[in-house]
Amino acid sequence: MAGSIKVCLDLADIIRKENLESREKIPTSDTHLRVWSSQLARSEEEIRKLLTALRDSHYIFIVSIVSPDPNLFVYGEDAYFFAEPFILNELKKHSEESLEKLYEASNYKRKSAFQITRELFPKIKEFNNTPLGRSINLSVMLEEFQRMLTAQSYEYTDQWRRNKLQEIFKDEVMVAEELANAANFRDNDPTKRAVDQLKEQAPKEKIDSNWVKAKDNFSTEFLLRVHFRKYEFEIVKKLIQSGKLKEEKDIKYVRDTIQLMESRLEQDNLLKRYANEMIELRRYAQAKLNMIRQGVGTKQQ
Repeated sequence: MAGSIKVCLDLADIIRKENLESREKIPTSDTHLRVWSSQLARSEEEIRKLLTALRDSHYIFIVSIVSPDPNLFVYGEDAYFFAEPFILNELKKHSEESLEKLYEASNYKRKSAFQITRELFPKIKEFNNTPLGRSINLSVMLEEFQRMLTAQSYEYTDQWRRNKLQEIFKDEVMVAEELANAANFRDNDPTKRAVDQLKEQAPKEKIDSNWVKAKDNFSTEFLLRVHFRKYEFEIVKKLIQSGKLKEEKDIKYVRDTIQLMESRLEQDNLLKRYANEMIELRRYAQAKLNMIRQGVGTKQQ
């Protein structure tokens, strides 16, 4: 089963695509929880927890469009939006158009979305669990979310979000580090016999099982960030040498990350101590990329 962080990111991407590409635009708990549960192989209760984590890490917004009412056997209903200015702007237009049409159909007169919300939002409880009530809640909250994005823009950057998501699932992050370290310990274990090392060179044993297990739970990019955060540049180099990192996109990520870190050497005195290891890793990654690309070019010819 994939790790929670990876599943969260997959779920955020699904919501983003729904907002941009689907005809309905706005996924809701009433219709989409079952679908996502099937897609991601998680229970509906687990999906709800992941959605809460995405909300707390500012990947998405959640708005209650129907309030639960036990007396009328009404269950609550939530709607989900990806926290991105362009998406919120498009959804706001879409929700306002829908609100104006619903109001005209039920009241036989036209009003702007602003006039409708000003008139009806103070008595929103009267419209609970109705199409008009849902639409009013959407329009009001989308406007509020737009203000939040503008006022707290830093908290909606990719870096802030990822840091927050890792903090939420810090127990799993610690497990990932232990798995990565266990894999690296086997590579560097001085007690290995020569016959053991020869066996590990066989194709079927080339990739360490602990690394495979770690990758089942976390993305390669995430595991590499763990190593970079701990200044383990030599370990990353060995991962490439051993064939555990062999995809072009992964090696390119290593090279680009090292280039970025090199640009920050003057701001990080501790990082300066690893300058030579970083340069060696960057050059090795670039050489590996060149070999991969030459190989691809040869096949295409």
